[in-house]
Amino acid sequence: MDRLEAMAMLKELINCKLVDPTHINIMLKTPEHYQVQIKGEYNIQEIEKHARKHGLTIEEDKERKYLVIYKQ
Repeated sequence: MDRLEAMAMLKELINCKLVDPTHINIMLKTPEHYQVQIKGEYNIQEIEKHARKHGLTIEEDKERKYLVIYKQ
């Protein structure tokens, strides 16, 4: 997703009270493509539902310390 899409996704997740804004990063994945990384506690089921509505993919690390949302 581009930077504006990443910012919009972040705002929606915060407004829906699905994430704590202090534990989020927007990172450049590839040139012109960004991803949202969520650290700490989160509700993966609710975030996944929200991301699916926007055609986004979610990955969680093996240790379940963070979640990444991006567009393929």
